[in-house]
Amino acid sequence: MTGRITVVGGGFAGVFAALAAVRAADGGADVTLVSREPRLVLRPRLYEPAPETLHSELAELLAKAGVGFVQGEAEALDLDGRRLRLADGRSLAWDRLVIATGSVMPRPPVPGAADAYSIDTQAEAVAFDARLAEIAGRPEPVVAVVGAGFTGVELALNLRDRLEAHGGPGERLRIVLLDQAAEVGPELGPGPRPAIEAALREARVELRLGASLSALGAEEVVFEGGERLTADAVALCTGLRAADFAGRAPGPRDGAGRLVVDAFLRAPDAPGVFVAGDAACATPDEGRTTLMSCQHALPLGRVAGENAARSLLGLELLPYAQRRYATCLDLGRSGAVLTDGWDRAVQALGSEAKAVKRQINTRLIYPPEGSREEILKASVPA
Repeated sequence: MTGRITVVGGGFAGVFAALAAVRAADGGADVTLVSREPRLVLRPRLYEPAPETLHSELAELLAKAGVGFVQGEAEALDLDGRRLRLADGRSLAWDRLVIATGSVMPRPPVPGAADAYSIDTQAEAVAFDARLAEIAGRPEPVVAVVGAGFTGVELALNLRDRLEAHGGPGERLRIVLLDQAAEVGPELGPGPRPAIEAALREARVELRLGASLSALGAEEVVFEGGERLTADAVALCTGLRAADFAGRAPGPRDGAGRLVVDAFLRAPDAPGVFVAGDAACATPDEGRTTLMSCQHALPLGRVAGENAARSLLGLELLPYAQRRYATCLDLGRSGAVLTDGWDRAVQALGSEAKAVKRQINTRLIYPPEGSREEILKASVPA
């Protein structure tokens, strides 16, 4: 009897989990990908211009690979009956399940936060870009970016070019970058910080660090104490949290709501369930846990899909390992900064690092192309 492997989530981890599962199963299982949309949104690129173009259609890829596709929203999980219920009432049976439902940006718990712009999803990025087009004709527009982490820094340092793409006065744009932390890029550590700070100075980005907010809106930031910053657009880049579906499976979670998995990416309290991408808190090295980034999502997906198939076929499972960890941060007109290792030792700056970032954004994060054999080969864990 052919088994059934269902992958929930059409992001980086989900797509590569499905490809790995169908390859490793080698005809011994039907593999199905469940996703809201039949496309992979290139979420790490949504700080760039033309966000409406930043996705990759999945239909041809999945069909060529032999992966079934069901468009829908996963809503509930029945572990005893091994069924997945969708929001429209449909129910799918599974023998092995991979949860790869990604992450969402939590908005600050202050009044008006729901009204601010964001680039967390493609639709939100398109709406923000439309706002930039609206304000492009103003002589001295103001954009406030709330959140000075990875995404906030990349967005702030690319705003002048984005406004100029709409014919606006990039050099006269006032950019304000805010964060409650005392330093920019707190999660990036001290290694790349000098390069980030130099790029922000060069781009004349105003920093408001250690900032506590009492209210937000699409065109206003209110600080605790009553000070107001009026802007033409306020964009939130306030971190990530595992999407709600990860909470449908029992088990311990980390502070970001991710399921804590074992060395083989199994959910310890949910037999038959594997977890990948931003839904998983894995430990590739002692004392280190995976980050919510495509660099971890891709290998997590490959290993989770591989192990779902191996588990179903009674084969030995592969432990997850992060062979190499690097960070490449886009610094806009200052190029980029490339770091290596968990301590993020700087390896390259400026145009050299920018070339690496361009390769990542335009080639490495895209789904594989070519023949079925070539596509499936790209799903082999490193």
